[in-house]
Amino acid sequence: MMNSIQRLPADFCADPEVAHTLPASYYTHQAVFEYEKEAILARSWVCVGHRSELAENNAYVTRELIGESIIIVRGRDAVLRAFYNVCPHRGHQLLQGSGMAKNVITCPYHAWAFRLDGELAHARNCADVEAFDKTASSLVPLRVQEHAGFIFINMDMDAAPVEEQLPGFEAALRDACPVIDELHLAARFITETEANWKSIVDNYMECYHCGPAHPGFSDSVDVNRYTHSLHGNWTLQYGVAKPSEQSFTFDESVQDPSFAGFWAWPCTMFNVPPGADFMTVIYELPVSAEITRQQYEIYFLNKELTAAQRALIEWYRDVFRPEDLRLVESVQKGLRSRGYRGQGRIMTDRQRSGESEHGIAHFHNLIAQAHQGR
Repeated sequence: MMNSIQRLPADFCADPEVAHTLPASYYTHQAVFEYEKEAILARSWVCVGHRSELAENNAYVTRELIGESIIIVRGRDAVLRAFYNVCPHRGHQLLQGSGMAKNVITCPYHAWAFRLDGELAHARNCADVEAFDKTASSLVPLRVQEHAGFIFINMDMDAAPVEEQLPGFEAALRDACPVIDELHLAARFITETEANWKSIVDNYMECYHCGPAHPGFSDSVDVNRYTHSLHGNWTLQYGVAKPSEQSFTFDESVQDPSFAGFWAWPCTMFNVPPGADFMTVIYELPVSAEITRQQYEIYFLNKELTAAQRALIEWYRDVFRPEDLRLVESVQKGLRSRGYRGQGRIMTDRQRSGESEHGIAHFHNLIAQAHQGR
């Protein structure tokens, strides 16, 4: 199937002035997704949560990514570890959701018990089984690292640290949100979005659509003072903010109010709204060519929310997020249409204004380079 899909040169979209988007097949064909699953998503650091969810010993979370269920747990020794959520005995999943683990994780199927470092603690009746090797029955690990206040995982056990994938990202994110380590999860919206993961990144990588599609957000940002800077595997969109009753209100004491929006390869978006004392994060957890599980999370410093914070959460949940979800799902349908010419012009303007789409060209060039191995 991949042989019938248009091959991309390594310099695809390298010149953003005359760039066109990825061919539609790169968003709709499962064969493309299968390649990207192994070449990109299983070999990159993917962000899966904020450090606050795993701050305490024995805390754990589970995540679903490219068909794999994964446990991330902080051990009794305070070490952060990640394992595939599968019992080595017969394959049953070990944990669901998130919470505080006991000192051992016990499989619900046959009650095999595993320490939080992944080693088998006990297997029922193992003393009567010939040549049973406990050392060959531990949980299978994957890489995990705390970086810039967030938790990243990588299925490639030989992967270099996150900093090598995202050089300079941590310093820039911490500069935008100095209180990042003190934040706490306040809200989470989960959607099984009927769109390819790259369509969702595309939508994030430009504010050309902000005026028509996000009237509330657009009322709070000056598009004439909006920039998108490119830094290899991450980018920064920066806009000057103003209070708006349609979206964001903030105290007049806030100096130089701004929006900072970071995309990090391959599929996570970090947003620092005006005031820089809270954040929103879009975690993309791709499922298939045309389904992406999205976790949209909001973080505040305080755990007891104010009325204004609750109202803001409602705006994100009921207004802003649905606006983007409708966009990307409509695009996914259009990409399958015989009326779509196969590629669209990337609208990069000479002055790199707030409406320029040069960020999409940058992302598509990285995708093209990742496809050179097939």
